[in-house]
Amino acid sequence: MCPTVALQVSLKSSTIGNMAIAPLDQPSLTIGQLASEVGLRASAIRYYEDAGLLPAPARVSGKRRYRRDTIERLLLIRFCQRLGFPLIDVRQLLTDPSGRRPKQLWRQLVDIKLTEIDALIKSAKGVERVLRESRECDCVTLSSCQFLPRVMALEPLPRPGRSVLD
Repeated sequence: MCPTVALQVSLKSSTIGNMAIAPLDQPSLTIGQLASEVGLRASAIRYYEDAGLLPAPARVSGKRRYRRDTIERLLLIRFCQRLGFPLIDVRQLLTDPSGRRPKQLWRQLVDIKLTEIDALIKSAKGVERVLRESRECDCVTLSSCQFLPRVMALEPLPRPGRSVLD
């Protein structure tokens, strides 16, 4: 006969060193731990919750406790933001109610963003050209500057923060 070993499980939180270990039935990260893991401030995480980008976390003794999979979601949010997507588009990507698959929506967002970037590059090159040429300008006043009409004809740079789907 094989010997048996009794298994005892405690559902209370415990600590190892200075790191809190949550039981299996509870979320495992405090907001501070989560913020540290992804390089954000706790206030940014609370803002993302309020903006609908993160589901409301469980609370233990009134404190937020996050599941470890929240790390991946926050990294995706940061990835999209660094690529220039406003939060409204990130929210749609995370919670698209239209039934589109995430890959289809992502491709649509990227195609629109690439068109936007192409326009931004074209506009920036025009600004660069005028700046380089006007650097040698000897005009005494702005109204007599030969470059003023060219500057006024430049396309304005796109304003950041607007949904690419609008």
